[in-house]
Amino acid sequence: MKKSFYLLGSALAIALIGIVLFTGCTRSSGNAGGTSVSKSAQTQTSSDTQNTTSQQSTSSSAAKSNSGTKATVSDGVQMVATTLDQGIYKPIVVQTGVPVKWTITAKDGDLNSCNNKMVIRSYGVEKQLAVGENVVEFTPTKAGTINYSCWMGMVGSTITIVDDINQ
Repeated sequence: MKKSFYLLGSALAIALIGIVLFTGCTRSSGNAGGTSVSKSAQTQTSSDTQNTTSQQSTSSSAAKSNSGTKATVSDGVQMVATTLDQGIYKPIVVQTGVPVKWTITAKDGDLNSCNNKMVIRSYGVEKQLAVGENVVEFTPTKAGTINYSCWMGMVGSTITIVDDINQ
């Protein structure tokens, strides 16, 4: 009798965990699991610490051809702002060598157990998101496209890094 209760309890626990993970990570921008959405990408490293994609096109045409919110540079810092709409991360475009101050605004109901922590593995950035404005800071070092995602790697998007944001 004890054995059947133990098995039933274990099955319920596993089912509950599956439901939480499934419902928390079903909203995706179409870039799940850290895969690149850039069709012009030539190579991608497999390392978690350096997930940079080399581009076939020049960095100026990459900024024009890739969708995403483009940063503006002022007083040596580039500012970019996005929203976390319906739990989906947005792509951005930034410039190499200039510190980024990225504000992500999340509304009540847009955060879940999956997307509440954002990770940019290439730069060692982890940011716990909360309702309101969340500031993420890093300095891009190399032109290309990098991926960022939730802590589970299921909800993700891209950061396109160009040599000159004004071209």
